[in-house]
Amino acid sequence: MCSLRDERKLITRRAFVFAGMKTVLGIVLGSRLFCLQVLQFSHYKLLSDKNRLVAKKILPPRGRILATNGELLASNKFTYSAVLDLLEIPEEDRSEVIAQIISEKRLDDKSITELHNIPEPINRNNRLILLQENLNWDDLAGYYITASMLPGIVIEKVQTRKYLHAEELSHIIGYIGAPTKEDVEKTENIALTLPMAKIGKTGIEKSYDEELFGKIGVQHIEVNARRQFVRCVSNTESTPGADVHLTINLDLQLEVYKILSEHNGASCVVMNVHSGEILAFVSYPGYDINIFTQRVDPKALRELYDNPFKPAINKVISGLYSPGSVFKMITGLAGLNAGVITEHTRFRCTGVHELGSHKFHCWRWKYGGHGSINLRRAIAESCDVFFYNVAERVGVDKIAQTARDFGLGMPTGIDLPGEKSGLIPTKEWKKTTKKRKWTTGDTLNMSIGQGFTLATPLQLVRMISIMVNGLNPITPFLRRSKEITSPDRLQYKQEHIELILDGMYDVVNSDTGTARRSAIDDENFEMSGKTGSSQVYRITESQRHRGETVSDDYWLKEHAVFVGYAPESDPKYGVVVLVEHGEGGAKTAAPIARQVLLSARRYC
Repeated sequence: MCSLRDERKLITRRAFVFAGMKTVLGIVLGSRLFCLQVLQFSHYKLLSDKNRLVAKKILPPRGRILATNGELLASNKFTYSAVLDLLEIPEEDRSEVIAQIISEKRLDDKSITELHNIPEPINRNNRLILLQENLNWDDLAGYYITASMLPGIVIEKVQTRKYLHAEELSHIIGYIGAPTKEDVEKTENIALTLPMAKIGKTGIEKSYDEELFGKIGVQHIEVNARRQFVRCVSNTESTPGADVHLTINLDLQLEVYKILSEHNGASCVVMNVHSGEILAFVSYPGYDINIFTQRVDPKALRELYDNPFKPAINKVISGLYSPGSVFKMITGLAGLNAGVITEHTRFRCTGVHELGSHKFHCWRWKYGGHGSINLRRAIAESCDVFFYNVAERVGVDKIAQTARDFGLGMPTGIDLPGEKSGLIPTKEWKKTTKKRKWTTGDTLNMSIGQGFTLATPLQLVRMISIMVNGLNPITPFLRRSKEITSPDRLQYKQEHIELILDGMYDVVNSDTGTARRSAIDDENFEMSGKTGSSQVYRITESQRHRGETVSDDYWLKEHAVFVGYAPESDPKYGVVVLVEHGEGGAKTAAPIARQVLLSARRYC
């Protein structure tokens, strides 16, 4: 048997061992607690805050767009959107939650497709899916009920666009829409990752999108274990976008749109000839840009793009037309500048100009032509044969150079996206694109604004403005505060310009001018200009002899063109009117220009 002494020694050793183990365990636990609470405090605090705190990005109010007198053209309104936050749904419950949301049959096809194609891995940039926007009260109540039963559904109060005079200003203002993947990738603006974010897609909305957008704010909120709101921890306010003030006179804009609405398709611009300031800018028909403030109804979109009169196209800057007889001033000026004609030069117009076996007709061919005619009268009466003769003598290169000097064949630089360059053809262009040699016949067609020559209505009003403002090239603009640059003055003789302008005065104000019926009977506000008719198909010799020079088919009728300015004694307003398939410029476009210029005098 063990003695009492031996038992006491055994107990003492065990106590020592246990005490040592407790000491070691205490040191280990203490070290671990020190590591967790001191050394790794920041790391675990951050993890805790991620569970406890939610950073909510706040979209800024978009800047407004206003007319020159302060009238609102684009403002904002509050709506509600339903959003699904994928990171708030446990992964094992995600399929069930999505199936339940889809079963409630509130979503459109696009939202359903996005729910079926959730990207992986889910992160802060793709965690949110827009379920439905612009909620009515019934939908809003339904989503609140659903949100109380399912995780991840968030109701957001957002601002969206409200466009006033939407159709009349559609091609100026443009519209906003959800950014594409490419939009997000080419910018550092993290706000574009939000499903409620909208950016400018067309028009002024696109040109000045960065300024209109503003800067996002961030709100940090504390949530409980069920991700319910507890309190707001911090709030950084968003910075509203800047307002954009336009040069558009709203009264004139609405009046011009009303005038053009009597036709199927047309365009008109009124511009300050000295500065390039746009006072009215109408492409008719317009369309309701408010349909783009939310997800677009596919049916409405089809109706828009299937419309044969092309309301979605901005005809002022993207419509390409043969300029017709309004190009004759360029041909005449090229001849004067090259010295192949003077103010006294005359050519005989018999109604036909023969080039080899081919006949080039004047519009007065049925009446035996214009007889012996000089440049001023040739402009006033729009004699084709005169300009055929000039073109043969001056050649395509000098005509093309004169056209480019006055801004044709290149963008005007207006602060709108989507502007087209038009086309001033050359020998090299035809060789490269058509794989054929340039002919004298091409030069004759070009001399009267036909053949390959193409221009936009805005280019034509810029051309006429440069002629009347002292040969100062100008850049058309729509934003009122836009800086105006002053390029070098064109080097043409003023007496040559005056001769061209005299011819344009006679177009409207002489007894034989093509637009004499549109004259303004006010010596303080006389209008000058040039009519044109742009052919859309070639009339054959046999059709001409049968008298079939004007088609009954609407789509084969000529476009009617007029470019002009007023007052003639002190030019201020430049105007262009183009009526698609409107037949003659004198018949259709010039009377509209008269109305428009009188309206400009009244409103501006």
